[in-house]
Amino acid sequence: MSAAKRRQADPGSQFRETLAKIQQGELPRLLLLLPPTSGEEESWFAEQLFTAARQYAHELGDCDLLDQDGGSPDFRAEDLDAFLQSSSLFASRKVLLLQRAGKGLNRWPRLAEELLAAATSDGGPEFMIVHIGASSGKGAQKLSATRKKGVEKLRFRSLYADPPPWKPEPDASEAAQFLLGEARERKLRLERGAAGLIVQMAGARASDLMGALEHLHMLGLDSIGEEEVRQVVAHSAEGTAFDMADAFLCGDSGRALSLMRRISRQGMRSWDGRRLAPRDAFGMIISAIARERTRTAEVLTHVRKGAAVKEAIEASGSRASMPVVRRMETRLAVCDEEALHLLLDGLLEAERQVKRLGWRDGTRALELLALRSLRRPGVRT
Repeated sequence: MSAAKRRQADPGSQFRETLAKIQQGELPRLLLLLPPTSGEEESWFAEQLFTAARQYAHELGDCDLLDQDGGSPDFRAEDLDAFLQSSSLFASRKVLLLQRAGKGLNRWPRLAEELLAAATSDGGPEFMIVHIGASSGKGAQKLSATRKKGVEKLRFRSLYADPPPWKPEPDASEAAQFLLGEARERKLRLERGAAGLIVQMAGARASDLMGALEHLHMLGLDSIGEEEVRQVVAHSAEGTAFDMADAFLCGDSGRALSLMRRISRQGMRSWDGRRLAPRDAFGMIISAIARERTRTAEVLTHVRKGAAVKEAIEASGSRASMPVVRRMETRLAVCDEEALHLLLDGLLEAERQVKRLGWRDGTRALELLALRSLRRPGVRT
């Protein structure tokens, strides 16, 4: 019976482990940053590792650093040849950092052989970091296939935004776990549910998550909960999308229509200042309504089994602060299983109208969604 295949670490864990090795000077002779075998590459991880490697090389002092961009028009293979094949005149150590190497390798495939030879040569650089990127040329293929001693390979795909099926809590996703790890590095505590909410608001790209984390860190708080996250994004597109979702689930048609009119007049800007295109704004709102509908349905299921609202919120993976409990109580007062099914049908129809029928005005689809899903006993009109 063959041995079980070892589960590969998630990108965030791989990044922190490699970053620590760089900071401690424990790198292999050649570290290859390759494109992922599936999914989209997350370039932020490579960029941060290069930044850390530059800092380490400068701290060495007696070090000859060659820092090149293989995708630049100024890249010259001859400079790399000379660096790899000769000793430094002014330093006892050499370090090579080569970003976007795929383009250079496509033009000069022989560089792959020279990099591999340098990785096993006594006179080669102390360490080399080479970022291949999305390249299918002969040089890139040779490096990707190598099994030479002293060469390590890493592949950084995008973080998963959705939690695993065996642990369906928002904080359990790769993106949320990455965020929690980075927050710990900054001595910032993210309370239960906060990391998952940031992922929902900012997306799963590492650069966007770090921008959000730095934004929250500037508040000067030791601990960040869901309410602090909501307060920060209250006047942004993310905050508007959540307010819209909450209005639908609380049965507040007046607030929902007021928000739609404001969006029609002013548009929407993300919390990083970007103005959203109408289609992107519609997608963000629909996603927020769908996400909050699912969350409300999970709480309702626990309540039907006899749990108090606070206990039901905690069982669904969020911290049950008083504002969160009050908001959910308002929702459950007007929202039963039938209403949630009706809202789901309306969401699917709104998406069909905009994405398949080509409606240019997403606000019109939202207005019809409001009229369809908010016409029920107990709602405020």
